[in-house]
Amino acid sequence: MNKKPKQKVLFVINPKSGSRQNTDYTKKIEQFAGEELFEFEIYRTTGENDGEQIQKLTKNYQPEKVIAIGGDGTFNMVAAEFIGSKIKVGIVPGGSANGLAYNLNIPARFEEALKINIQGAFKPMDVIRINNKHYCFHLSDIGINARIIKRFERENTRGMLGYGKQLFKELFSPKSFFSCTINTGSKKKKLKAEMIVIANAQSYGTGVKINPQGNLNDGKFEVVIIKPYPWWFVFTFIFAGFTGSLHRMEYVKVFRAEKAQILLNKYHDFHIDGEIIGKTKHLDIEIIPHALHVIHRNTTTLSV
Repeated sequence: MNKKPKQKVLFVINPKSGSRQNTDYTKKIEQFAGEELFEFEIYRTTGENDGEQIQKLTKNYQPEKVIAIGGDGTFNMVAAEFIGSKIKVGIVPGGSANGLAYNLNIPARFEEALKINIQGAFKPMDVIRINNKHYCFHLSDIGINARIIKRFERENTRGMLGYGKQLFKELFSPKSFFSCTINTGSKKKKLKAEMIVIANAQSYGTGVKINPQGNLNDGKFEVVIIKPYPWWFVFTFIFAGFTGSLHRMEYVKVFRAEKAQILLNKYHDFHIDGEIIGKTKHLDIEIIPHALHVIHRNTTTLSV
């Protein structure tokens, strides 16, 4: 009787990701590979030509799955190489922010997450394309959160405590709203905003549901506008974020679309999946339905 060929897996590890720096992932993977009988190769990112190197290794090794070990930024870099491909892409959370893993119901514990990625089901996921060159798998934004992430990177802080420190600073900084025009084809509106979120998923890694109606494979994305608000709104915002009722609030406006254009009155910092891209005042956004095969575990944000 012919034996079933072993599953081939490529692991892409970001050694500088999050609070798990210098963790010996190789030993844990080797142990699990012996138990689950799969073959594997490991690529460690360097920050230089990683996408090109991953493509070369994939072509030579021909894995069935490519699993990113790191945060949202690591997954973004890896997954962007496999849009439209039949290769299955997984994520083992190891970053400061693990928002996509949270939305896919992938646990933070390494061993549990690894098991799900090897044994679990894969389903198609939508991808957002921005300005015809950037891809968003989770959440992108302009305004409050982008400023927090920029300080987070500049001060080289790590983990949720580091993020909390920057959030505290932001809450006590002078408010900074801006003007924007949003055009979804069917709707065009001019607004003032404290923050604009381009959402494929529902939640940030903190568990705050910025986009409670989001679904990762419904063929649409949401643009969530946080309008200028009074000081007391911060407390109701946090409560609504954790209870999934943010979209019903007075100072929140949500647009659902397949395509959209956002114009800003001046340049602002823009973040995609945990990484600051730079400053922008013009965004062309479109959804690519079912562009990626991704791991999930019984999640409500990825319909089966």
